[in-house]
Amino acid sequence: MMLQLVVLSLFAFAASSPQRELPGLVVGDKIGFTATYSSSTTRFGLNIEDAAGNYIFRLAFRQPTDRTRNPPTPVLIMNTWEGSWGKQFDAPFPDLADGDEMNVLIEAQEDKFVGYLNGAVMEGVEMVYRYPLASAASLRLWGGAGDNGGNPIYWSTFTLPVRQHNPDPAEEEPMTDNVEGSA
Repeated sequence: MMLQLVVLSLFAFAASSPQRELPGLVVGDKIGFTATYSSSTTRFGLNIEDAAGNYIFRLAFRQPTDRTRNPPTPVLIMNTWEGSWGKQFDAPFPDLADGDEMNVLIEAQEDKFVGYLNGAVMEGVEMVYRYPLASAASLRLWGGAGDNGGNPIYWSTFTLPVRQHNPDPAEEEPMTDNVEGSA
């Protein structure tokens, strides 16, 4: 089945958690977001969730201002949630500056999720599947509010997989310009 990516425009959702439904995932799908980065946030990221709201994959961008970490160092965290947190994996925080546009994609590969930032693989952002890809029901963006009056993350687009639903031209009847009854 041919896969295509579609980018859906969002409004400025800095104060909410934008979410879009997914038709499940298959190997080769890429999903993610585009946003304007702000270093004044504490944390933000994306969850790939099942129908019950469990996280089959979570990528958290944890800033140095995130006081839930001791010591508070910038880091990327990958994990799952189903009533409790699974084993966490950390990766280096990418080099981002205030106002940078960032395009984050998560690719469903044969046996794992792999993360990309602006088209390049993010160091250490890969996690073997813990749940079936087909159980993916939604993509949720979260966090990103400005800390102490700072600028928030400005979410601008989702990237979602689209399943081909029209027949291939080869499967359709031959097309003709002739109208019945004309020569």
